[in-house]
Amino acid sequence: MIRDGIRRAFNLALRRKDQWEREVEEEIKLHLTLRAEQLMAHGATPTDAYHQAVRKFGALDDSRARLLEAARHRERQMKRIELFDEIRQDTLFALRTLSRQKGWTAITILTFALGIGATTAVFSVVSSLLLHGVPYPAPDRIVIVQQQPKNGNNTGIRVSIMPSTAIVNAWRAGTRAFESLEPYIGAQRQLRTSGDPIGVSTASVLPSFLTFAGERALVGRMFSAAEIENKVPVALLAEGIWRERYGADPSVIGRPIVVGDSTYTVIGVLPASLRLPPVGRDRIDVWLPLDLRNQDLGFGVLGRIRPGATIATATRDLDGLTAQVDKSLSSKTTFATVLRRPAELIDFQDALLMLTGAVALVLLVACANVAHLLMARAATRRRELAVRAALGADKMRVFRQLATESLVLAVVGAVTGVLLGWLGLRSIIALRPGAMSQLSAAHLDLTTLGVTVAVAVTSGLIFGVLGAFQTSRNSTHDSLKAGSLSTSSSRGHDRLRSVLVISEMALSATLIVGATLLVRTVVNMQRTDLGFEPKGLYAIRLSFPESRYKEAASRAAFATELKARLRTTRGVKELAFAGTPPGSRNFSVGTFEIDGAQAAAKEGGSSFTDVNVIERDFFKLMGIRLVEGTMFTDTSEAANQVIVNAGFARAHWPAGGAIGRRVRIAYQGHGTWMTIVGVASDALTAGPGAVSTAPLLYSSPSEVHQRVALMVRTNGSMDLATTVRQLVKSIDPEMVPPKIESTEEIVSKAIAGPRFTMLLLTTFTLLALLLAAVGLYGVMAYSVAQRTREIGIRVALGATQAAIGKSVVMRGVLLAFVGAALGLGGAYWGTRLIAQMLYGVAPLDVASFATGAIVLVLTAVVACVVPMRRALAVDPIRAIRAD
Repeated sequence: MIRDGIRRAFNLALRRKDQWEREVEEEIKLHLTLRAEQLMAHGATPTDAYHQAVRKFGALDDSRARLLEAARHRERQMKRIELFDEIRQDTLFALRTLSRQKGWTAITILTFALGIGATTAVFSVVSSLLLHGVPYPAPDRIVIVQQQPKNGNNTGIRVSIMPSTAIVNAWRAGTRAFESLEPYIGAQRQLRTSGDPIGVSTASVLPSFLTFAGERALVGRMFSAAEIENKVPVALLAEGIWRERYGADPSVIGRPIVVGDSTYTVIGVLPASLRLPPVGRDRIDVWLPLDLRNQDLGFGVLGRIRPGATIATATRDLDGLTAQVDKSLSSKTTFATVLRRPAELIDFQDALLMLTGAVALVLLVACANVAHLLMARAATRRRELAVRAALGADKMRVFRQLATESLVLAVVGAVTGVLLGWLGLRSIIALRPGAMSQLSAAHLDLTTLGVTVAVAVTSGLIFGVLGAFQTSRNSTHDSLKAGSLSTSSSRGHDRLRSVLVISEMALSATLIVGATLLVRTVVNMQRTDLGFEPKGLYAIRLSFPESRYKEAASRAAFATELKARLRTTRGVKELAFAGTPPGSRNFSVGTFEIDGAQAAAKEGGSSFTDVNVIERDFFKLMGIRLVEGTMFTDTSEAANQVIVNAGFARAHWPAGGAIGRRVRIAYQGHGTWMTIVGVASDALTAGPGAVSTAPLLYSSPSEVHQRVALMVRTNGSMDLATTVRQLVKSIDPEMVPPKIESTEEIVSKAIAGPRFTMLLLTTFTLLALLLAAVGLYGVMAYSVAQRTREIGIRVALGATQAAIGKSVVMRGVLLAFVGAALGLGGAYWGTRLIAQMLYGVAPLDVASFATGAIVLVLTAVVACVVPMRRALAVDPIRAIRAD
């Protein structure tokens, strides 16, 4: 009776379908029943016993909720335990299965690892230099603020103007699109300590720069606005030089240091991580205060855009402020504001993006190869999977097992690939040319590891789905009845494997064309006639301290003395001063005009014109000849005589007649006319990629400037660096030894970047080609195994070995031809992306495209050799007897 009452009380709860909820209700019911029976044994009536049991138990809803939550927790815990146990079982089974096919497993893992490794190495560089180029807070809103001419820049490179003090102050005071704008000035100076003076890199910044960069002083403090206002000479050391020169001694605070010709008091030490863009630039050794009251300076400017503002709105904001300043100064606006991301300062950004695309193709080839290998393995496991299905394994269980095997392969391949990628990255950094010094900042970061994990997991799941899909299409009855591999294979699977191989061939063909174009580019650069002889030619770069060599006469005396002493040094053949040595460019800003011709630039526009100030002996030393006119007949400033390059003269006066013509560089409508007295043969002193038709003006020096180069040609039998260092010390003991550059090395560095890019692309191309060849080999070997019975019958009926071999090779060549056609079509569009990197070769160069097709077909023939030999070795008797 009491049991019936309790059952009725829980009738509604028992309608629940979940088993564990019913168990909770049954548990509560049982507890109340036992309690009521206990009370009845002590004399309570059934009704009273029931009510007392319910009352002592407490609120049923609260108890039921607690028990249900406990049940849910137990259920979740059991599911987790079961899931982990099943995963453990699947993983152990996958490891045992893969260990039985060690060769196949090793090839699959290595194939995937090569693709992951190449991707990891290159993407590490992309992540370090392009995605995370500056270690500042909110890096996605950091921009470099520059000014560039509105039109007329035909230099082939980006040339920017450093904004003036008036412009920078107006920007900082009036901008609404920026959170902050931080001007800075970088300079090379000398630091005098107890020993010999050393060259250091300095940066002058505002006190707010430390907050902008998200850093703080390691020791001491940052200088204040009041110290700048009162011109207090304070400075901060960088961590690197603090540790190297001062042994990380904290007592350096308060000591005086001499930077250049000024004495500063050290008030702090800043961390080595504090850098100025671009990423990979030389470290800063000394940080100095920046005074924005100096009207004669130009600044680099860093900015952080406000959240929600765009590059376009920020540019318009600064352009409007610039126009106001120009209007107040009654000057014409000749420059436009340009905002660039820090990544855009990477000189080889285009090459890096091209290599990223190349490794993406390599990764696709590797994934296609792994997919082909998994399909081939799944075909050999049809009987095994059919037996498992016949014994009761459902499709989901089989799918999970195949997915687990694929994930195991992907994870092991990814780990191996990361290791190979790290080694590849170390090799790239170690072999980097001087022109790509920014590569030294590349490292393996969390972003790269995250991408690698995502690629590995995604690939593993796709491979697992592919294997499960292939298995699901097979009939269990047919798979169990099949007696041989040849009868169990379907034409659909064979077509899919062929499509994968064609894809590999197509991707490889695209890479081959790109690599061939870059190879030809490097060859053309090496064969370019520079117009001068770089062998044995050196540039001694002199930089005079402003305080001790403020007067032109003192600089001239030093330069004359050094030149005279070098002239008498054994091994020196010729000497001449030049404002711009080979490997450098010096521009004069303004509109380039030819007397009597229409102005080349629009009103308010500007251009950059190459100018070099030289001595009379410069052409003789360089090996440059005069093709028309004479050398300077009057070197006075009033004469304004110039010599122009032959390419420019041919472009404007094809029939000759450049002598006597006048040209000028007009800035805001003003400029002095210069008379052409000679035409010099073209000399690509800026490198093989220079444009010979662009104007290059040679003028005579009116004085020795703060920075000048002494060009020296030697016979190669002397130690020029040691000799120059001793001579400089003997003339001025406090002068920092000048930097000496070999012109031969500079010319080599000019093509070192393209050569290095070519080397990497060629390596990735060979890797992709090797993987494609392995894939084709697998398809042909599998095809021969499938056709063993057919080949045996054909041999028995009289087919010759030539016919059998031809049928095997022709199928492989056909796949290569189809892949080549698709790949060359892709290369037709892809080469346009690298058009700016080419030199002396067209993007649609026929020879490069033909090379891609020929290499691909030859690779296919080589890949078919072993399968062909297996086909020729088929014994017709055994083949016909086979089930």
